[in-house]
Amino acid sequence: MKMAEKRATSSAGLLVLLVLGLLLIPYSHAAWTGEPDPALSGLAAVHSRAESVYCTDGRTPTGTILLVETALLALGALAAQRRSRLRGKFWDLLRGQGVYLAALLLLVSIPFLIAWNTDSSVCTRGKAFFWESIFIDVFILSVLAISYNLLFGFTGIVSFGHAVFFGMGAYMVGILMRHAGWDWWAAVLASLAIGALLALIKGVVGLRIKGLYFSLFTLAFAEVFFLLAGNRILVDITGAEDGFTFEVPDWLNATRNRFFFYYMALFFLVFAFVLVRRLMDSPTGQVLRAVRDNEARAQMIGYNPFAFKVLALVISGVMATGAGVLRGLALKGASPNVLGLGFTFDPLLATIIGGIGTFAGPVLGSFGLHLVEQALRDTVLEIGQFSFNVGERWALILGLIFIVVVIVFPRGIVGSVQEWWARRRR
Repeated sequence: MKMAEKRATSSAGLLVLLVLGLLLIPYSHAAWTGEPDPALSGLAAVHSRAESVYCTDGRTPTGTILLVETALLALGALAAQRRSRLRGKFWDLLRGQGVYLAALLLLVSIPFLIAWNTDSSVCTRGKAFFWESIFIDVFILSVLAISYNLLFGFTGIVSFGHAVFFGMGAYMVGILMRHAGWDWWAAVLASLAIGALLALIKGVVGLRIKGLYFSLFTLAFAEVFFLLAGNRILVDITGAEDGFTFEVPDWLNATRNRFFFYYMALFFLVFAFVLVRRLMDSPTGQVLRAVRDNEARAQMIGYNPFAFKVLALVISGVMATGAGVLRGLALKGASPNVLGLGFTFDPLLATIIGGIGTFAGPVLGSFGLHLVEQALRDTVLEIGQFSFNVGERWALILGLIFIVVVIVFPRGIVGSVQEWWARRRR
């Protein structure tokens, strides 16, 4: 056991060093070749050098280096999969994590790729600036889907009120910063603590109810907060149905500093992904899977399913609250819609389409649903005298997509592909 733990720690350390190295190479090149701002000194001057390179319109050396790194990493991962004779820590790492590393570098490269294709800058208003906001939203919703998958996919808890954590995160960070005058970091930590407390109360009270009745309890629980947020009685605090806005520091302002906010949201997505993966690979994760598969048997061999369910609900609730905090900071405000059913059913659909109980499935489902919606929002199909506005009928199209995916991929896209790949290898 100790040897296995040492190997896992060594692999994790090598993975971190590899990621940091791949990210520092393009930044260091930009900092070395750029022109500094004469009004700055020290580290600020070094950063201004890098900024003068990667903020240039169109194709930049930074984006080119990132794309080359992504291609080389993808080829290395493919070679490690196809050639079992390649041995060593590096090749073993690429064999296990190469696909995820290539996907991460691709997401890091996307703003530069868009800027290249549209002759815009990643730092100022333009096409790249616009699409950064779209991807920020997708990253946040992917974290929400990951947190829901921890409940539904890995623990077997069906909740219809997961949006309560997401909405409370957005509301609490805004209320504490606007009305209580707290600093951003104190407001964020307090919001996460409130999310954990809310999840604990919801778990201790609600998980004593079984099956469909628990799902209905979660729906009613979330609806209470939705009605409170839109009630005129609390208009001075929540802004009622109109919501409210609040000020954030310049470096957290997604309007002025969207490029930084893009990478902050991406970091939060990677952190949530790694956290859930490490949790499910641990003994605790194995117990959660056992509770999902057969709760009575897990209890018979000595585990307490109730305690493990509460633990999963608290971790999931804190992650969803963090996603809500990030959305509140990105929009610099909150309104009752963040507590609505949409932010419960969107992660549910993303999880089912991507693959229930898989790690990449919820992320892939969120990316697919929201990027396809964005791409087709202004599309109008004309056949003779008949015209069909895709944006206005998106709910219908989403339903059709869901039906097709469930029929073609009964275990979700990722789950079905994994099953096919396992059969092929056997």
